Amino acid sequence: MRLSRTALSSFGTLALVVLSVAPAGARERFGGKHLPPRGSEQRTVTRTGVNGQSHTWTQNSTWQRGNGAWSRDTTTTNPQGKTWNTQVTGAKTADGFVRDKTVTGPNGKTTTAVTDFDRTANGYTKDTTVTGPNGGVTTRDATGSYDLATHTFTRDVTVTHPDGKTSSVVDTRIFSPAPMPTTTPAPAPASDAAPGN
Repeated sequence: MRLSRTALSSFGTLALVVLSVAPAGARERFGGKHLPPRGSEQRTVTRTGVNGQSHTWTQNSTWQRGNGAWSRDTTTTNPQGKTWNTQVTGAKTADGFVRDKTVTGPNGKTTTAVTDFDRTANGYTKDTTVTGPNGGVTTRDATGSYDLATHTFTRDVTVTHPDGKTSSVVDTRIFSPAPMPTTTPAPAPASDAAPGN
C-alpha cells in the first residue's frame, strides 16, 4: 500500500504550508474567492496524446459547509465509463480538525481514511488510519515542528502496514535566513486521491 508523502521541496511550498493552518475542506477557494456554503461543480478533462487519441474524464461534486463542519461528495468517471465515488466529511476541533473519507470503486469495494490533525506549541501531529478494500489497515503517524532559534523544520512520519511492518521518513530542513513568519507549521494538504490496498 502506498500513501502520499508530500515533501516540502521549496521555500514557497513551505511558506504556503505554514500559512495554510485551516483544514483544506473548510477553506476551498475558486478564483481567489471563498466558495458558497452550498454548491456543486461539474468538471470535464479531455487529454489528447501525440497520436491524436483523446480520453475524457468527468467529475461531479457537491459540497456544503458551516458551523465548523464540511462535507463533499464527488463522482468521477474515467474514459472507460467506470466510476468512483468519494465522500468526505470533516469538522473543526479545539486544536485542529478531524476528517473521514470513503472512496467506493467501480467494483463496489471501499477504502476509508480517518484523519485527526492537531496543532501543537511549535508544530502539529497528524494521524491517519486507512482501511483498504480488502480489509488491510495501515496507519500513518506524522509530526512536524519548527525551531525558531535554529530555523529548522522537522517532519517525522511512521507508517505501519497491514502486515505489521513499519517504514519511516525523517525530513529535516534548515533555512538561512528564516523563510517564514513565526506561525505554527501545518502539513501539506492531502490529495483527494484515495490510497489503495
